[in-house]
Amino acid sequence: GATISGATTNTLTIDPTSLTDLALNYNVVVSGTCLPDAISNNVELSFGVAPVITLQPVDQTVCEGALANFTVSATGTGLTYQWRIGSVNLTDGLNISGATTASLIINPATFADESDNYNVVISGLCLLNVTSISASLVIDSLPIAMATTNSPVCFGSSIILTANTVVGATYEWSNSDGYLSTNQISEIQDAEISDSGTYVLVVTKNGCSSEPYNVLVTTHQCQEILFKIPEGFSPNGDNINDLFVITGISHYPKNTIVIYNRWGNKVFEASPYNNEWDGKSMFGLRVGGEDLPIGTYFYVLDLGNGTDEYKGTIYLNR
Repeated sequence: GATISGATTNTLTIDPTSLTDLALNYNVVVSGTCLPDAISNNVELSFGVAPVITLQPVDQTVCEGALANFTVSATGTGLTYQWRIGSVNLTDGLNISGATTASLIINPATFADESDNYNVVISGLCLLNVTSISASLVIDSLPIAMATTNSPVCFGSSIILTANTVVGATYEWSNSDGYLSTNQISEIQDAEISDSGTYVLVVTKNGCSSEPYNVLVTTHQCQEILFKIPEGFSPNGDNINDLFVITGISHYPKNTIVIYNRWGNKVFEASPYNNEWDGKSMFGLRVGGEDLPIGTYFYVLDLGNGTDEYKGTIYLNR
């Protein structure tokens, strides 16, 4: 009666159902000519929940080759998902995964994946199916990095690194020795042998970074420099050979020299050295004034260009 039919048959029908019909222990007693009767196991009648979207997918803008991810959240019973572009179902494979889950992943994203109509159909135990709003996928292209250099460069000259112009972009130069510059045109002054090597340019625009672009820089001695360290000098005030003059030292503005006496005590130091030592001591107790006595002194000269130090002796005569 009312909503129930088949109560004494092998099929019980309740139509329509209502909250008063919910129960954990529906069962049937089956009787026959012979005893005993048979009683079935208990079964439950519960209500499923129709699918409802609680969080819609949102538009995505990603760099070419990056990962794009559309996500939806829903409530309901026995939910299944099918992502689509327009009305065309997507399937897993190539760069697509999660086509039948709550999260669609496109990796790597390409220009062929651009669309303004990504959506998902959500089905459940209870009708009706629901379809999300449409979300777009926009792919930003990667900027292209290109660079030039004035290499090869003479020692002491400037290395110029020039990047191509990309409107609205930022630039980053680097090398394996820790060099870093954010200038489109980067200058390294007073080039040394240690400045040789590969410099890497990366250009970034709208959060998308280019492939690295490498430029090779070499530095070298461009001309023969007359360079000579004298074996001695005579600072006696006669204006002849009064200074310790190293020929060609002016070509090495980053040089450093230290001079010691025979006991290993430092008597003179300069950085840079500009041919100014006149045989006077800069350090320690100077008995009889600053003039150093006649004798042999020892020097260590670093030209500051990455080459080996010069070590030798000087004879000071008066």
